[in-house]
Amino acid sequence: MSSLHKKSLIATAAIFCCRFTGLLREIVYTALFGATAALDAFLTAFRVPNMLRDMFAEGALSQSFTSVMSKVEKQDGPDAAWKLAHQVVSQLISLMLMIVGAGILLSGVFIKSLYPERAVADFEIPAAMAAPAAMTVSAVYHGATQDADGRTHAAFSLQAPLAVEAAGQYLIRVSAVEKLTPGQEVKLSAERRAPAGALRVETQNFIGLAADLCRIMWPFILMASLSALCMGALNVFGIFGLPNLASAAFNITTVAVGCLLGWCIDPAFGPTALYGFAIAVVLGGAAQILVQLPALRRKGYRPQWNLGLTFKLGKLSFTDPAVRRIWMLMIPGVIAAGITQTQVFINTSFALYLPGGAVTALSGAFHLWQLPVALFGVAVGMVVLPSVSRMSLTRGNNEIPEHLAAAMRFVAFFAVPSAVILGLWGQEIVSIFFQRGRFDASASQLMGQVLGAYCFGLLGYAGMKVLQPVFLALEKPWAPAGLALFACAISITLNYYFVHVLGLGVMWLAVTTAIITTLNFFFYFFYLRHLLGSMACSVLLPGILRIIGAGAVLGIICWQIRELFFTGFLEWGFFSRFSALAIGGIVVGGIYIAACFLFRVPELDAFARRFLARKK
Repeated sequence: MSSLHKKSLIATAAIFCCRFTGLLREIVYTALFGATAALDAFLTAFRVPNMLRDMFAEGALSQSFTSVMSKVEKQDGPDAAWKLAHQVVSQLISLMLMIVGAGILLSGVFIKSLYPERAVADFEIPAAMAAPAAMTVSAVYHGATQDADGRTHAAFSLQAPLAVEAAGQYLIRVSAVEKLTPGQEVKLSAERRAPAGALRVETQNFIGLAADLCRIMWPFILMASLSALCMGALNVFGIFGLPNLASAAFNITTVAVGCLLGWCIDPAFGPTALYGFAIAVVLGGAAQILVQLPALRRKGYRPQWNLGLTFKLGKLSFTDPAVRRIWMLMIPGVIAAGITQTQVFINTSFALYLPGGAVTALSGAFHLWQLPVALFGVAVGMVVLPSVSRMSLTRGNNEIPEHLAAAMRFVAFFAVPSAVILGLWGQEIVSIFFQRGRFDASASQLMGQVLGAYCFGLLGYAGMKVLQPVFLALEKPWAPAGLALFACAISITLNYYFVHVLGLGVMWLAVTTAIITTLNFFFYFFYLRHLLGSMACSVLLPGILRIIGAGAVLGIICWQIRELFFTGFLEWGFFSRFSALAIGGIVVGGIYIAACFLFRVPELDAFARRFLARKK
């Protein structure tokens, strides 16, 4: 087993803890608050600083810092590397304090720009009012009350009787009305959504709540940025496990402290309890830093304030050219690393035009989709960055293509079966993780459909995570940055067409993400081939084709199991669902391994040889 595989598996184990605890955090959110507009408001508010964290801190800043610090440490030694870190930390704190202050002041503007102008609501209607598959009626509004769950129960009197059919669940939209007043006549349009049960009413008038939560959570980006620098510094010295466990500390702190503070604010966990979870997000960011400080100290880091800036003749300049190089790499890196994050943010803004719970469905499905990518794509990319940075200094570009080919094959070995299983068993997997408390079967069905759409782009996203850091290692970051702007334009166009022109649901926002990430991967691949002169296709393609062949066999089996044994799965009890999915997972896992042996997948051969060598 190569050094790349060993370090990647160490990082993978740590990232698994991080992503699994992150998934538990989402489970707690949905169990306590359901797929409601109140939780949509919290996730939207968190999306603003979290998008900047993903783009700026854990993306471009961490990668550019790791790349430059690796070279400085190799050329000048650890002392010079830590001096560089002191200057970057001091400058980062100064910059982030200004950004946090501006973010707090502008939170109201951010949130208002995201929410649609007109409120869209689900209204509770009795069985006697049940109508055909679609209807438009005139009614007089008599007022509404909001319960502890953020559900608004509205009273209407109809201007004309309706044909009575079986009771059903309808999506009711208030047409062309921004604010309802008692006695006002309105047009109601209804569309049947699912059989049985009264409607949950979830207005999207949570703009004030979302703005308050966003103001509270803005300091999180300062904590996350410092944590990203700690992660980058430890990666330089070959430590990959602990930095990723720091994110697990964030998730655990957010859940534990959030539940405690939320219960103190509102024991019934209504919308106001989300204030406690917002405070917990900031405290969780601080926990990320504290977890990494002991390891940094053992490697020789001692906190020191050093801005590393001079101001002469009206010009501000860096005292260390390496620091300047970090920021110059980071500027295009912020754009390039934010492709997917910006895509998620764009999706969120369009999802707010859809019925309540759309943002929650996107968020939960995105976490499940990212789990295999984070386990292997991010882990391998994290290991690739410092190694490619050193290769570019000492051995030129000759060994880099084969190194990247091995990394992409390793990632594909896990990404292909993950895409197949999550795509075909999406609803079943969602129900295991999320279907409890206020999160019901219809919400599982919606989130499962979104997850299935995301999975079309999983392999491309995983490969993109491997290749993206290479541009920073080669100090060629501007091409991905230009692509990011083009990708955003495509994303906005497709989302607008799907939502506002065709009137399609939230699943199609995930389709846009899958399209964009796949296009990004191919651009990265061919542009790196141009820069390096080769991408070792003779090493890469045979292995990838064998993995895809094994994945095709897996897909056929997964489809047959779903059709034959998973009928009515969402209505089963939890133990039955868990047992069936566990048995099915063991079966298809064994089939995938057997198919890989049949197709002679190189990665499986490498593991087998390593295992046999240890046995001998």
